[in-house]
Amino acid sequence: MKFLPAQLAFFLQSGTARTNVRALLKLVAILVAMVVAYSVAFHFLMAAEGQDHSWVTGLYWTLTVMSTLGFGDITFASDAGRVFSMLVMVSGVLFLLVLLPFTFIQFFYAPYMEAQRQRRAPRELPADTSGHVILTRYDALAVSLIERLVFYSRPYVVLEPELTRALELHELGVPVMVGDTDDQDSYRRLRVDQASLVVASVDDFVNTNVAFIARELAPDVPIVALARDHDSVDVLQMAGATYVLELAEMLGRSLARRALGGATRANVIGEFDQLLIAEAPVFGTPLAGRSIVECGLREETGLTVVGVWERGRFTPAGPDTRMETSSVLVLAGTEAQLTLFDELVVIYNTFDDPVLILGGGRVGRAAAAHLEERGLPYRIVERDPAMIREDARYVVGSAADLAVLHRAGIEAAPTVIVTTNDDATNIYLTIYCRRLRPNVQ
Repeated sequence: MKFLPAQLAFFLQSGTARTNVRALLKLVAILVAMVVAYSVAFHFLMAAEGQDHSWVTGLYWTLTVMSTLGFGDITFASDAGRVFSMLVMVSGVLFLLVLLPFTFIQFFYAPYMEAQRQRRAPRELPADTSGHVILTRYDALAVSLIERLVFYSRPYVVLEPELTRALELHELGVPVMVGDTDDQDSYRRLRVDQASLVVASVDDFVNTNVAFIARELAPDVPIVALARDHDSVDVLQMAGATYVLELAEMLGRSLARRALGGATRANVIGEFDQLLIAEAPVFGTPLAGRSIVECGLREETGLTVVGVWERGRFTPAGPDTRMETSSVLVLAGTEAQLTLFDELVVIYNTFDDPVLILGGGRVGRAAAAHLEERGLPYRIVERDPAMIREDARYVVGSAADLAVLHRAGIEAAPTVIVTTNDDATNIYLTIYCRRLRPNVQ
């Protein structure tokens, strides 16, 4: 109860709430006036019948009749008194049992509960908050990042402009704060100057505003911004972003690194002085179905198998780690050792036909660019003529059309990369291509 005055004060801050309360008080005033008028009329009617009652009795009778309790201990003997009793009873039903409860719930109780609900969504972080990561959007990317933050025990908070969505996240146990993404005051309340990282992941325009605001308030805090358009990279950097990530570009390159083609199997993804880190798909090699110790890669090439990617999950490699057709090895070694690995596995399959890319969007074009860097041929199937470039490597049409796939070279393609912007379409095309080519990557 000691918090009730504060809660009421918060509730009455709203102009709508104050208007509703005034309407409710007017209704209560009308009800009080009716009770007084009925009590006075009760005395005159009772006096006309020769009965004498106190004013308290008149009030008591009025309230019992209006509330329909009707104890029956005080009654009228005349028709005029009975008509008056019916009038009091009907008006009591309308006001006490219908109008007043409805008005109270609609104008006071429901808004009050909504105000209480809104208070559950934090609007400011505690002053001592520090070392936290600020996320500007809760989506699939944020969920993946949150898993890593939780793993490393790093505090985080999601900035959410929609109150309803913020309450949903709050009830799910996600640390969230209500505030506009492009409002400077929101980042002050987020204690951005005490944060360890800001992740701007909305769209390029909003991300630019976020980077500019966060950099102005926190000159030393790292800011990671996502760029959907390559032309936005420079703008985001000038706005203050420490790192700018082009996810479509990164995803396209990742897919292309794992595509079979030419005489190269190990594709370098990192370099530390003389030590190279590379990815190599197991598909099309005798490594599939064998464990690390059984294949003897270290003895044959000197390479170290650091880990294995299996359907989007990375697992550190051990001697008994088994490699499947869908596995991608992460190798560490020198350039000479990687060349030896290529020579060892390329004898089983050589691929000279173009890699088939289904979808000419950002990811598909990024994959094509990386394949071109590797010197591998490719063809892109795209149904939208507006996205087609004047290039013989583009095939216009739907990837679900068998004739289009035949024109693109589905019969001989070593790898099919599916990059449409729809999960259902990707699943459909994957199954379709697998039926057409059971052994294709």
